[in-house]
This record gives sequence, C-alpha cells and structure tokens, in this order.
Amino acid sequence: MENFKRAPQTSLVEEAIRAKGPEYSEASAQTFRSDAMAILEALVAEADEGEVSTALTRQGFRSSGSYLTTLRALAAAARSRRPALKPID
Repeated sequence: MENFKRAPQTSLVEEAIRAKGPEYSEASAQTFRSDAMAILEALVAEADEGEVSTALTRQGFRSSGSYLTTLRALAAAARSRRPALKPID
C-alpha cells in the first residue's frame, strides 16, 4: 500500500490485549474488545473530519479520501445506534 508512510500494523486492540500478558483471561480480553469498540463508536460519532485528517497525518498516514469515507460510514452507523443528543448548555 503505497499510500502509507508507515507499514500497516496489526490490530491496536489485539496488541494491547497481548501486552496484558499470558495471565490475562479470555473473558477479560472479550470485555477489553467490547470496551474498545464502545470507545471507537463514541469517538467517531462526534469526530470532526478535519481533525481526523490532521491526526492521520500526524500519526504518519497520508490523508486519503478513503479514510474520510470510512469515517463517515462508521460515524453514520454509530449515530444511528444512539438517541438524539441534547446540546450541552
């Protein structure tokens, strides 16, 4: 993939689980995965596209329209799973 400045890596979630060590139970790993998905869902539901593009660049990825397409699809799915948000006063 020539659009990457760095090589694609394995799942961040799985890497974090492996770092917990061999004593980390599968039940704990499943909870970790679920928690990680909740965090991702919350972040993409409220993400600003410009900030995400800037963050991708800072993290070593070349900005690509496909990233924004993916972000939009994730955000739409996340938002559809939540009730309408009330504005913060």
